[in-house]
Amino acid sequence: MSEAQTPQIVASDASRQVSGPATGLLVTGIIGAFFAVLGLIASIVGMGIAPFIRDEIPDRYAEIWEGSMGAASSIVEIAVAAFIIFAALKMKELRQWELSLAASIVAMIPCISPCCILGLPIGIWALVVLLRPEVKEAFR
Repeated sequence: MSEAQTPQIVASDASRQVSGPATGLLVTGIIGAFFAVLGLIASIVGMGIAPFIRDEIPDRYAEIWEGSMGAASSIVEIAVAAFIIFAALKMKELRQWELSLAASIVAMIPCISPCCILGLPIGIWALVVLLRPEVKEAFR
Protein backbone atom coordinates (compact mmCIF):
# COMPACT_ATOMS: atom_id res chain seq x y z
CA MET A 1 0.00 0.00 0.00
CA SER A 2 1.49 3.33 -1.01
CA GLU A 3 1.53 6.48 1.07
CA ALA A 4 -0.91 8.17 -1.35
CA GLN A 5 -3.55 5.49 -0.76
CA THR A 6 -3.44 5.64 3.02
CA PRO A 7 -5.52 8.85 3.52
CA GLN A 8 -8.10 7.59 1.02
CA ILE A 9 -8.42 4.26 2.84
CA VAL A 10 -8.67 6.05 6.20
CA ALA A 11 -11.38 8.35 4.82
CA SER A 12 -13.28 5.41 3.33
CA ASP A 13 -13.19 3.51 6.63
CA ALA A 14 -14.21 6.63 8.57
CA SER A 15 -17.01 7.26 6.10
CA ARG A 16 -18.35 3.77 6.77
CA GLN A 17 -18.08 4.32 10.53
CA VAL A 18 -19.98 7.64 10.53
CA SER A 19 -22.63 6.54 8.07
CA GLY A 20 -24.90 4.88 10.65
CA PRO A 21 -24.77 7.58 13.33
CA ALA A 22 -25.09 10.34 10.74
CA THR A 23 -28.16 8.68 9.29
CA GLY A 24 -29.56 8.28 12.81
CA LEU A 25 -29.02 11.98 13.53
CA LEU A 26 -30.64 12.83 10.21
CA VAL A 27 -33.71 10.73 11.05
CA THR A 28 -33.86 12.25 14.54
CA GLY A 29 -33.78 15.75 13.07
CA ILE A 30 -36.41 14.98 10.45
CA ILE A 31 -38.79 13.42 12.98
CA GLY A 32 -38.23 16.34 15.34
CA ALA A 33 -38.86 18.88 12.57
CA PHE A 34 -42.05 17.07 11.56
CA PHE A 35 -43.48 17.18 15.09
CA ALA A 36 -42.32 20.77 15.61
CA VAL A 37 -44.13 21.86 12.45
CA LEU A 38 -47.25 20.04 13.66
CA GLY A 39 -46.90 21.84 17.00
CA LEU A 40 -46.54 25.18 15.25
CA ILE A 41 -49.65 24.55 13.19
CA ALA A 42 -51.55 23.45 16.30
CA SER A 43 -50.47 26.60 18.14
CA ILE A 44 -51.53 28.82 15.27
CA VAL A 45 -54.98 27.26 14.91
CA GLY A 46 -55.52 27.08 18.67
CA MET A 47 -55.23 23.36 19.17
CA GLY A 48 -51.98 23.39 21.12
CA ILE A 49 -51.42 22.19 24.66
CA ALA A 50 -53.79 24.71 26.27
CA PRO A 51 -56.96 22.56 26.12
CA PHE A 52 -55.16 19.89 28.13
CA ILE A 53 -53.92 22.22 30.88
CA ARG A 54 -56.90 24.57 31.27
CA ASP A 55 -57.88 22.99 34.59
CA GLU A 56 -54.45 23.59 36.10
CA ILE A 57 -53.74 27.18 35.09
CA PRO A 58 -55.85 30.29 34.56
CA ASP A 59 -57.37 30.74 31.11
CA ARG A 60 -55.31 33.82 30.27
CA TYR A 61 -52.05 31.88 30.76
CA ALA A 62 -53.35 28.95 28.76
CA GLU A 63 -54.23 31.27 25.90
CA ILE A 64 -50.75 32.85 25.97
CA TRP A 65 -49.15 29.41 25.87
CA GLU A 66 -51.50 28.27 23.15
CA GLY A 67 -50.67 31.19 20.89
CA SER A 68 -47.36 32.99 21.06
CA MET A 69 -45.45 30.77 23.50
CA GLY A 70 -46.46 27.57 21.75
CA ALA A 71 -45.49 29.01 18.38
CA ALA A 72 -42.17 30.35 19.71
CA SER A 73 -41.38 26.99 21.28
CA SER A 74 -42.12 25.23 18.00
CA ILE A 75 -39.92 27.65 16.07
CA VAL A 76 -37.01 26.94 18.42
CA GLU A 77 -37.61 23.20 18.00
CA ILE A 78 -37.59 23.61 14.21
CA ALA A 79 -34.29 25.52 14.41
CA VAL A 80 -32.71 22.82 16.60
CA ALA A 81 -33.96 20.11 14.25
CA ALA A 82 -32.55 22.01 11.26
CA PHE A 83 -29.19 22.31 13.02
CA ILE A 84 -29.10 18.56 13.66
CA ILE A 85 -30.08 17.79 10.06
CA PHE A 86 -27.41 20.16 8.69
CA ALA A 87 -24.73 18.72 10.97
CA ALA A 88 -25.72 15.14 10.09
CA LEU A 89 -25.27 15.93 6.40
CA LYS A 90 -21.85 17.45 7.11
CA MET A 91 -20.97 14.40 9.19
CA LYS A 92 -21.79 12.12 6.24
CA GLU A 93 -19.37 14.20 4.12
CA LEU A 94 -16.67 14.01 6.85
CA ARG A 95 -16.73 17.80 7.19
CA GLN A 96 -16.93 20.06 10.24
CA TRP A 97 -16.09 17.65 13.05
CA GLU A 98 -16.87 20.21 15.76
CA LEU A 99 -20.32 20.87 14.32
CA SER A 100 -21.02 17.14 14.15
CA LEU A 101 -19.87 16.75 17.74
CA ALA A 102 -22.11 19.61 18.88
CA ALA A 103 -25.13 18.15 17.08
CA SER A 104 -24.50 14.78 18.72
CA ILE A 105 -24.55 16.45 22.13
CA VAL A 106 -27.65 18.53 21.34
CA ALA A 107 -29.46 15.39 20.13
CA MET A 108 -28.97 13.84 23.58
CA ILE A 109 -30.44 16.73 25.60
CA PRO A 110 -34.05 16.09 26.63
CA CYS A 111 -36.46 18.99 26.04
CA ILE A 112 -34.07 20.54 23.53
CA SER A 113 -33.51 17.66 21.19
CA PRO A 114 -36.09 16.77 18.64
CA CYS A 115 -37.32 13.30 19.33
CA CYS A 116 -35.28 12.97 22.55
CA ILE A 117 -36.10 9.28 23.05
CA LEU A 118 -34.38 8.52 19.77
CA GLY A 119 -31.79 11.28 20.14
CA LEU A 120 -30.15 9.96 23.31
CA PRO A 121 -28.91 6.59 22.01
CA ILE A 122 -28.08 7.97 18.57
CA GLY A 123 -26.24 10.94 20.08
CA ILE A 124 -24.17 8.60 22.26
CA TRP A 125 -23.43 6.39 19.25
CA ALA A 126 -22.38 9.42 17.20
CA LEU A 127 -20.13 10.69 20.00
CA VAL A 128 -18.42 7.32 20.39
CA VAL A 129 -17.72 7.17 16.65
CA LEU A 130 -16.68 10.84 16.32
CA LEU A 131 -14.18 10.55 19.18
CA ARG A 132 -12.30 7.67 17.53
CA PRO A 133 -8.86 8.95 16.48
CA GLU A 134 -9.11 7.61 12.91
CA VAL A 135 -12.50 9.23 12.40
CA LYS A 136 -11.35 12.53 13.85
CA GLU A 137 -8.32 12.42 11.54
CA ALA A 138 -10.52 11.76 8.49
CA PHE A 139 -12.41 15.01 9.14
CA ARG A 140 -9.20 17.01 8.60
